[in-house]
Amino acid sequence: MLGGVNLVMRQIWASGQKPSSIRVRSAFYRLDEMKVLKDERKPLPTKEQPFAARMVTPKGLHLRLLLTMLYAAQCAVGPGKQWDAPYPVESTAKQPLSWMSLSASVSQYAGPGIQLASQDVNRRRQIMAALKTLEGMALVRANTKPGRFTAGLQLLCENGTSTVSSAIPYTMPDNTEMYVEIPVEFFTCGWVHVLTNSEIAALLMWFDRLKYSGVVVGADEGDPVTVTYVSGDVRQGLYGLGREAYETHQALDAYQLLDVIRPEKRYDSGKWEGYSKDDSDLLCHRVSLASAGFDRDAGTIVEDVLQRRDTGGFWGRPMFSTPKRFDRFRMVSGDD
Repeated sequence: MLGGVNLVMRQIWASGQKPSSIRVRSAFYRLDEMKVLKDERKPLPTKEQPFAARMVTPKGLHLRLLLTMLYAAQCAVGPGKQWDAPYPVESTAKQPLSWMSLSASVSQYAGPGIQLASQDVNRRRQIMAALKTLEGMALVRANTKPGRFTAGLQLLCENGTSTVSSAIPYTMPDNTEMYVEIPVEFFTCGWVHVLTNSEIAALLMWFDRLKYSGVVVGADEGDPVTVTYVSGDVRQGLYGLGREAYETHQALDAYQLLDVIRPEKRYDSGKWEGYSKDDSDLLCHRVSLASAGFDRDAGTIVEDVLQRRDTGGFWGRPMFSTPKRFDRFRMVSGDD
């Protein structure tokens, strides 16, 4: 399924605006003002979290589907323009492009008999459930009756300004707005389908930190690298992300999407050797985009890494992986 979906992704890119990256407004994945949390074990209430954090669930296509919709819109229109022609849920002879043709998901049947009938039916149910979730967040709107998407839908602005009663149609962000840019290969090579919701939400956070809080190192050597970090209070209070988002750095590093350097005293679990609450020697992980990039087949990479993890019990990069590039910057204090 993944190969066919990637082919459709590339087709709509080639026939449209051919963007090099996809813009996502900052309000989708972070708050305007940071909240202060007294206890890390008590995260922000769901209604106070940014949309991306609310979509960090074990199951569900809503985050992947929303990002796919932004991709489709920006393949069709330029900055500041409105996209008025979203695809139908299912493909037809007249309209072969659909959200089903742009979605890859696990849809195995539960056993023989009537359940065998339909992986397509299961996928349709997943997409309809995702659309209803997005509708409840005022990110999409059914053209006719709420919850009835068979007659089409409207994509709404992802910055949270729409309400159920007052919809604001989606327009591609222009240069006056704050946004991050997701490499187009995130979509055309299948990463949007194979990463977990936690990994995708964490990537949005890292894109934001690298763009707005990153530090360029190594410029004197002619090979500059932008490096950043995030502390626990910022991760939770600004991005609404809990410990599961912290743990994704292991997978994202193994997939060679991020380069991560860990302090020597820190274990993979996140705990510290000789930890004490007032210890001033705590250091944050430092993160940079990996040189391997997103321009690789996501299914092949992820399958290889997960097989190695399941066999060895640890996260590791594939053989012949790209060396890390962190020998030219000094670690500074932090708590995550």
